[in-house]
Amino acid sequence: MGRSTRSLHLPKGGTLWLMKCMTPRAVPSMPDFVSVDWGTTSFRAYLVVNGETVAEHAGPHGILGIAAGGHAAMLRAALDHLPAPALSVPIVMSGMIGSRQGWVEVPYVPSPASLSDLAARLTCWNEPGLGVISLIPGVMSDPPGGVPDVMRGEETQVFGAAALMGIANGTFIMPGTHSKCIVLADGALRSFRSFMTGEIFAALKGHTILGRLMTEGAPTGQGFEAGVRASAMVASAGDLMNAVFGARTLGLLDRLPGQELADYLSGLLIGAELCASLAEAGEAVVVGSGELSDRYCRAALLLDRTLSPAPDRCVVAGQMAVMRCAGTP
Repeated sequence: MGRSTRSLHLPKGGTLWLMKCMTPRAVPSMPDFVSVDWGTTSFRAYLVVNGETVAEHAGPHGILGIAAGGHAAMLRAALDHLPAPALSVPIVMSGMIGSRQGWVEVPYVPSPASLSDLAARLTCWNEPGLGVISLIPGVMSDPPGGVPDVMRGEETQVFGAAALMGIANGTFIMPGTHSKCIVLADGALRSFRSFMTGEIFAALKGHTILGRLMTEGAPTGQGFEAGVRASAMVASAGDLMNAVFGARTLGLLDRLPGQELADYLSGLLIGAELCASLAEAGEAVVVGSGELSDRYCRAALLLDRTLSPAPDRCVVAGQMAVMRCAGTP
C-alpha cells in the first residue's frame, strides 16, 4: 500500500513540521484552541475553552470559493467573529482544507488508521498573525485489486463520535454530496466506502430529462417512500439505472404528481446506498444533522434498518482526541 510522495507546500512565511507520535501520550487536560472544520463549500470554527465549546462561527467560505493565497486572510476574518481568546490560542483544522485544492496538501494516512496514525502525521506550522496551526490528515483505502477511496474530515468526525459515545466498534453513515460508510473496529478505521449519492441526485435532477416533469411544491412523502421501497428491489447496478428512469415514467403516467418526483429519486438513491452500506451491519450511527440526515433515518426505517444519531460537534471531539494523542498543542 503506497503513501503519497507529493511534497508539502509551505505557506509563505510559515515554519512547518510533522508531529511524530507513534506512541500516544496522555495529557491531563486539553489546552484552549480554535477548532476549524473547513470543507469544500462550508466553513465552521469553534472556540474551545477548558474542553468545552463556548462560541462558534459558520459561513459558506469553503475551499472552492477562496483564491490561492487567501486562506490566512479568510481565517483571520473568521476569528474576528469569535471572542478575543480565539486570537491567541492554537488552531486545529480538518477537512478538505488539507486537500490539493486547499491550503496545505497533507498526504493521506493509509487505512486501517488509528488515532496514533493521524497524530503521527499532523502537519503543523507557524502562520504569521495567526500562530500555530495543526492540520489533521485524511485517510486513504487502496485494497489490492480494488478501487482506491479517500476521505478528509470524516475520519475526525468518526473518532469524535466514538469518543463521545464511548465506543470502539461500529458502522457510521455520513450523508452528503459524497456520502461515506465507515467501519470502526477496535478503535481504528478499518474500512470505508464513498457513495456519490448527493452529487448524482443533483446532476440527474438538474441536467437530465428526469427533471423536466419535476415541479415545485411541498411533497407529502409518498414519492420518497416509493423510491426507498423501489431501492429494496434493486439487485444490481443495471437494475438501479433502470429504476432511476421511473422518476420520469411515474410522472408521465400520472402515477406520482410532479412535486413527488424529486423525492422519489432521492428516496431511490438514498435507499440504494443504505442497502449496500448496511447489508451486513443492519444498524449504524448517522453523523450529521438537518433534513438530509432525517431523510437517511426515514429511509433506514422503511428498509428495516436502524440509524441512531451521533452527538453534536463530533468534529471538535475528534480533533481533541487526535491532539491528546499527539500530546499537543
